[in-house]
Amino acid sequence: MMPDYHIGTLDQASMEILKNCTPPEEGSGEIFLQPRVWKKAELCEKRSVSRDTRLFTFKLEHDNQILGLPTGQHLMLKLKDPSSGNESIIRSYTPISEMNRRGTLELLVKIYSDTPTSKGGKMTTALDKLPLGSTVEFKGPIGNLTYLGKGRVLLNEKERHIKSFRMICGGSGITPIFQVLRTVMQDPQDPTSCVVLDGNRLEEDILCRAELDAFAAAGGPKCTIVHTLTKPSSSWTGRRGRISEQLLKEYASPGEGSLALICGPETMEKSVKRILLALGWDESDIVFF
Repeated sequence: MMPDYHIGTLDQASMEILKNCTPPEEGSGEIFLQPRVWKKAELCEKRSVSRDTRLFTFKLEHDNQILGLPTGQHLMLKLKDPSSGNESIIRSYTPISEMNRRGTLELLVKIYSDTPTSKGGKMTTALDKLPLGSTVEFKGPIGNLTYLGKGRVLLNEKERHIKSFRMICGGSGITPIFQVLRTVMQDPQDPTSCVVLDGNRLEEDILCRAELDAFAAAGGPKCTIVHTLTKPSSSWTGRRGRISEQLLKEYASPGEGSLALICGPETMEKSVKRILLALGWDESDIVFF
């Protein structure tokens, strides 16, 4: 039967071209992240930015590749658990690198080390011990919020138009907040106003401080940044204490077209939600990263 379907034979020159043809490079697509496939990236740099926080830089599959993460979304990171054989650790993170950056991505991660009374974070301690040149895997994007720009938000697959963000965070919870804030502030045509309440323990714990303060200095009424510390030094002139009812009443009272974005330790998130609801916020206007 098969000879009946024979339509010709390649000449010698064509056979040589086929033989020497290089297959497409794996990962040669312009976008790195895939929602259903784990993609490999190499740890190429690690830098300490505070006593317990590191900036990890990962090399994507090729230099011209973009991450492909919409503003407001997260990615999942997977690496082998060094303490338990073949098991893997998976956690969600929000990069702080620019959305249009090519070839690499940056993660700002607070390291939770073991103490005499408690076990440290499994992922963060493993990540901190990872040698340069190691391979990890990423997948995404994930998340129920995407900021489309100029006040347009896609929340739970429904588009909304907002006038202001009330951003409330603690510690490394600044990373998803920072991603949305930067997108707003880098667009002079975006009229959305932003208030950031950033709670930390010590002054040195304030992550992305230079960038946050620069946004506030350049943004005028469009951007307000409020730092509050629970263990301030005697020279600290900012707010003191936790993110309290008084602070939220002062800076995050509900308003028409406002959306509250919250990210931080679980106890902080629960407290903030309770206070916001008591202040009159609708639960549909409160988003947790």
